[in-house]
Amino acid sequence: MILPPKNYGLEPGNVHLIGHSLGAHTAGYAGSMIPGLGRITGLDPAEPYFQGMPENVRLDPSLDAEFVDVIHTDGKGIFFLGYGMSQPCGHLDFYPNNGKEQPGCDITQSPLVPLTLIRDGLEEASRVLVACNHVRAIKLFIDSINGQCPYIAHQCPSYQHFQSGKCFDCKPGSGSCALMGYHSDISPGLENEISPQVRLQGNIGNKFFTTTGREFPFCHRLYRINLELANPPTAENWVQGFLKASLHSSAGVIHLDLTPSGDMKLEHGSSYSMVLSHPADLGGNIKKVELNWEYDMNVLEPRTICLFWCNDHLYVKSIGVDELELPGRGKRDTQFNSRLCARNKKDYADISNRGKGVFVDICEYNASPEKIS
Repeated sequence: MILPPKNYGLEPGNVHLIGHSLGAHTAGYAGSMIPGLGRITGLDPAEPYFQGMPENVRLDPSLDAEFVDVIHTDGKGIFFLGYGMSQPCGHLDFYPNNGKEQPGCDITQSPLVPLTLIRDGLEEASRVLVACNHVRAIKLFIDSINGQCPYIAHQCPSYQHFQSGKCFDCKPGSGSCALMGYHSDISPGLENEISPQVRLQGNIGNKFFTTTGREFPFCHRLYRINLELANPPTAENWVQGFLKASLHSSAGVIHLDLTPSGDMKLEHGSSYSMVLSHPADLGGNIKKVELNWEYDMNVLEPRTICLFWCNDHLYVKSIGVDELELPGRGKRDTQFNSRLCARNKKDYADISNRGKGVFVDICEYNASPEKIS
């Protein structure tokens, strides 16, 4: 028996539908039949039979709701066992960790499945084994509801551009950054507009990238590191190796791996930027940075072999550190910017293989010389 519909007086604009996988497209179907629906959040919308299809078949920002935000976490393609869409299908499309592979979901390198089996039982462990990346969108959204750490994401042409620090702007009204998750609708640049459809139209098709952790709490602070290399006469044209940094502020110390993907080729006289994440909030300007350098001599790459006739030192002129806060949220309304220089008589640090350089926050002042070994 079908009961007659009742009118409960609920305004469609006050409705927020949240759907995962197939449920994201189902929410889109509902929205297309309810004019003026307020918001749909798609959590890793399903790819098979939906990606590349017409707008009326899948979740779509122009037809389904006044505001559609989407989190993509498993978009590597169904042939590679990726269940989620990589195609943008919202007003704001978020791609944490590039939206394909999530940290902590590689079962060959993580005890995640055994730990989940012990802690949460067989059903949850099976879900993690089969669809860890696909389910991560749900966990990120839940973490964003009451978390004190904002999931700041940046609009960028690619994840590689984001990682290299080329998309680190967050000016009000620019649309260059947004909040991923539950609070996405109060992102900078989306407020004080007359029409939701008008304010968001320019973002359709754009991708917003961020970086998260491998376990709860997933939200991380984003730090941009800028390296300015010196080029003294004794330096090689380039060196290749690994970098780690310890950032000191009044709130404490955090340790960052600047080359998490492997060794990095560094040309003396050039500058490099990279975006890294950490769960800790440094709370203000950096007072000191300790930079650790390890030269990578790879026998498979003859040009990197450095024995008696070459110089494996790294020469660093300065280090810059930025952290971004969303305008109007938290104690800091703008990003802090710290530039630190070598603590010696030279205008650069000479860091030997497996050595450490110390940089302080007043570049115009050189403290007493300190040996860097």
